[in-house]
Amino acid sequence: MTVSLGAPLRADDALSEPSSPVLPLSPAPESPPHTNRRLGIAAIVLSATAMGAAGLFGRKATPDGAVLGEALTLGRMVVGAVGMLVLIALSRRLGQLRRIRLSWSVVGGGFFLGLSLATYLSATVLTDLSRAVVLHYLGPVVAIVLARTVLKESITRFDALSVGTAFAGMLLAAGLVGGNRSGGEHETLGTVLGAASGLFYGAALLCYRYRTDMPSDVRSLWNFVFGAVAAGAMVALTRPDMSGMTVTHWLWAGGFFVVCGLFALGLLVVAGKHLRAAELSGLSYLEVVVALMIGTVAFGESVTMLAAAGAGLIVVAMALPMLGRR
Repeated sequence: MTVSLGAPLRADDALSEPSSPVLPLSPAPESPPHTNRRLGIAAIVLSATAMGAAGLFGRKATPDGAVLGEALTLGRMVVGAVGMLVLIALSRRLGQLRRIRLSWSVVGGGFFLGLSLATYLSATVLTDLSRAVVLHYLGPVVAIVLARTVLKESITRFDALSVGTAFAGMLLAAGLVGGNRSGGEHETLGTVLGAASGLFYGAALLCYRYRTDMPSDVRSLWNFVFGAVAAGAMVALTRPDMSGMTVTHWLWAGGFFVVCGLFALGLLVVAGKHLRAAELSGLSYLEVVVALMIGTVAFGESVTMLAAAGAGLIVVAMALPMLGRR
């Protein structure tokens, strides 16, 4: 799921993206007008907590032996799109959907998000939650690097220290350093899908750096729509077998669509309009800690001393961009 924004650049350093369907790659301003940092922090904390529960909902909604990440993500995106459309209609702002033109970054952001969440959810079934979520959260690291190289966004020493600390913590929490994970077929596939989800996530976050002029609910709607297109294409290719789903599975799937879809991803867009890239990335690492705790409590996944130390480093990394801003 949105990366924004920090201290304003000089006028000649960055250009906002015009509202035209076909655009050149031009960087958006590093800090949009009318930001509310407290709202951004609250939104990303709630979003990351809900996103951390995606593995729990995904596993409970998946019959034994099945891999339904693409199908569940499609439902997640469709429910999110319908929910956002209803909210926009209730606020009597449907006319904005006609007036605000789409652009490559809006389409790409939703498309890459759909691919990212589909591969991530499949990874949570094939490997431990901690490893899947850690690989998924390579995305913010990729996004910060791209924001620096493509958009020339400034990175403070605290930002760089935060990224390095979080990356080290993620390696430890996932057992990729000093761990003794088995290398079975499912484990390998889960690792590959987790890494792919991280790359797609980073691409989506880069796209969110553009078109900050678009209202959050309208941007969320298009995110869900084009995310559904990407997930639907994956469903058409993989044709997952959903015949084993019971009423209980569908109830968990419904909770997943609302909690991890409409609620979590909608708040993620709100947070992206009010926080800098490093701040958003640092706080979003909370999802890793939440997933680690759920894996331990709900599924009995073991937590080594190294994994616990990694979770501690992630918490430290979350706070560093805040200190840098002060």
